Amino acid sequence: MNNFQFIVNTTSGRLAMNNFLDVMLKNSKLNRDLKIEMLQLGEEHIWLVCYDSVVNVQETITFIWNSGISPTVSYEDICRHLVGKAWKPEEMNALQQGQVILINANGEQAFSFQGKPTSLARAIERPENESMPFAPAIAFMEPLTTNIGLIRKGMNSQSLVAEGFTFTGAATKEASLIYHSELVDTDLLRQVKTLLQNASNRDLQSGQDLMEILDCSRYDLLSPFYKTEIPMQAISSIMKGRVVMLIEGEPVAYVLPLLFGDFISIEWDRQLPFLIMLGLRCLRLMSIVIALLTPGLYVALVSVNPEALRIELALSVASSRIGVPLPTFLEMAFLLIISEISIESTQRLPKNIAGSITVIGGIVLGTAIVDAKLVSSLVIIVLSVSVTATFAFPNYLNTLNIRIMRTAIVVLSGIFGVFGLFAGFIAICFYVCKIEHFGIPFMKFLDFKKIRQT
Repeated sequence: MNNFQFIVNTTSGRLAMNNFLDVMLKNSKLNRDLKIEMLQLGEEHIWLVCYDSVVNVQETITFIWNSGISPTVSYEDICRHLVGKAWKPEEMNALQQGQVILINANGEQAFSFQGKPTSLARAIERPENESMPFAPAIAFMEPLTTNIGLIRKGMNSQSLVAEGFTFTGAATKEASLIYHSELVDTDLLRQVKTLLQNASNRDLQSGQDLMEILDCSRYDLLSPFYKTEIPMQAISSIMKGRVVMLIEGEPVAYVLPLLFGDFISIEWDRQLPFLIMLGLRCLRLMSIVIALLTPGLYVALVSVNPEALRIELALSVASSRIGVPLPTFLEMAFLLIISEISIESTQRLPKNIAGSITVIGGIVLGTAIVDAKLVSSLVIIVLSVSVTATFAFPNYLNTLNIRIMRTAIVVLSGIFGVFGLFAGFIAICFYVCKIEHFGIPFMKFLDFKKIRQT
């Protein structure tokens, strides 16, 4: 039962809800972390209002009781005991900085003071999967209210809205939809809220469940959202009109919708001069092409269309393959499998062991394979360039799509040569240009009228 229902049920016919109290009740409908609680201090009934994602309510109530409250205390006496000032609805933003508001019983007077900050379940740690130099060293955590508080403190805007949703499937799951009421894309917000409200009786235990709730197939290659563990990145997306979904128990934010720009740009880029920022994003865009096409191009030119090579290059490739028993396509497929196994193993192992696995898999195993004449040294070079380019993207999860597409292009190149290479690349271009989530195209960056906002 939310705060609004509690207040109505326990005070019906006893209090006239107007003025400051009405303002708070209206805001509580849109902000699940806005707590409204009645306190009886002496003979006075007082309404306590605060964001429980920012303020520790119990410690704040204890602080109020320990400030010299007597059994015959009045509202004015309470305000004099607490250090603060009179509050006005125009100062709603103060609640996001840990302020607590006390409203008298009839809602006609309001007073604000600094509450006790909420304690975290564990210390806030540095991001582990997204690294940005000189960026704030904080990452999202598992508690939902803590994550909402991180966004509130980082954004500091009274237009920030945090709506609550409850999913009651096999296990109850709390979630919150965060957006800026003045900047959000209204069509996007309406569609997302409708989908979430219609799925209140469904399970929300994984990303596949969320994709189905958002009316997407779990077999789609690109999800309608991307994950970030950095509050600054989530805030940047909110300021650009997108919505962010936080789920209880998950130390990430789901940004809706996923756009192509998320593969090549991050908010940290704006800390650099414009030309350097543009150069970095062009470099990441080039990395996508290199990661996708270089293995397939090598297979196509060496095994299917060698006549397209210059004679000197063809002789160099042929000399590097002397004594290699496997055809080019099987060489590349074999090394792709080995590299994917190595990448996955380093992601799942502890960091102190992952470094050793990287050395064994990347240097020792690669050298041994070349010395044993199972593959040519040129294949090692081509695949190393492709794998390195894959990790030039800001978010590791975005590399998974590139790795799957790269494998498909290698298969087509091994069968149809250069024709299969370009057919696969063009098919991927058509596929991503066709994707649209919540009425917003995946390739929205091609809208040059909004190029400065990306």
